[in-house]
Amino acid sequence: MIFAQTPAPLAPVAVEETVQTAPEPVATDASGFLNYILENLRDAFLDMAKGAINALPNLVIAVVLLFVGLVAAKLIRSVLTGTFKRINLDELFEKMGLAEIFSKIGMKAGPSAAIPKLVYWLILLAFVKVAADKAGIEDISTLLDQIMAFLPKVLTASIILLVGFIVADMIQNAAFRSLDNIGLEYAGSLSRILFGFLFVLVLTVAFSQLGIETELLNASVKIILGALALALALALGLGLKALAGQIVAGVYARDLYKIGTEIHYDEEPAKVAGVGPLTTKLTRTDGSFLIIPNTLLVTEVIRGRTEN
Repeated sequence: MIFAQTPAPLAPVAVEETVQTAPEPVATDASGFLNYILENLRDAFLDMAKGAINALPNLVIAVVLLFVGLVAAKLIRSVLTGTFKRINLDELFEKMGLAEIFSKIGMKAGPSAAIPKLVYWLILLAFVKVAADKAGIEDISTLLDQIMAFLPKVLTASIILLVGFIVADMIQNAAFRSLDNIGLEYAGSLSRILFGFLFVLVLTVAFSQLGIETELLNASVKIILGALALALALALGLGLKALAGQIVAGVYARDLYKIGTEIHYDEEPAKVAGVGPLTTKLTRTDGSFLIIPNTLLVTEVIRGRTEN
């Protein structure tokens, strides 16, 4: 017998149902975008308001410091101005000759007005620095730190310029008097050139104190001085040899022949009317005059007498 084998029943398979959920709607319309912007603006404004409220006490203190500094600076300026006027500081500077020097460098205001004004701004600057630190304004505070650190250098350079100007002016005046005494016609020009070179040297020292590179300026001054020295040597050695002789002769002639000295020149009586750097003026008895080179007075035999 053939028995037929019945197949085993199949186990039921569980089928999961996948439920598709619809995506949340995205606000793409104009009203949703506007709400998004308004929320961001609100958050930013709230943060800014919180920061302002937190910084408000420091800002109030900074404003008070500025007010106190302004009042203190004005008060000290007023006290200094009154004190300097009572002691006649401007007149003292005039007696010392400093007022004229200050006017030459362009300072029209007297010390009784200039010094209190300088003190006023220094005090105000210090209070602004403290107020900026208190308010937490770092940019202004850093800038004021740099300015205040640079002020001592500026003060030192200013003193160097002032003292250098005074010394150069004194040397200029002394050179002018010396050159004028020997009758040199270009005494003023030469003394001013000397002053210019001295002041350039003073500027070089002042600039180096400020931390400014002066290598180019130093090189330029050396080149100019060398060129002038070479030109002067060539001129005196070549083209101005005769002129230099006349100038030297004029120095000796001025000592030998005072104005009014009676001499005989070219067998004619005459009087010395004046000895210049190059020539001498003689007046004749008939009222006419002669102009002769100075070298003739020291190289030829001149007969004469001093007027009583």
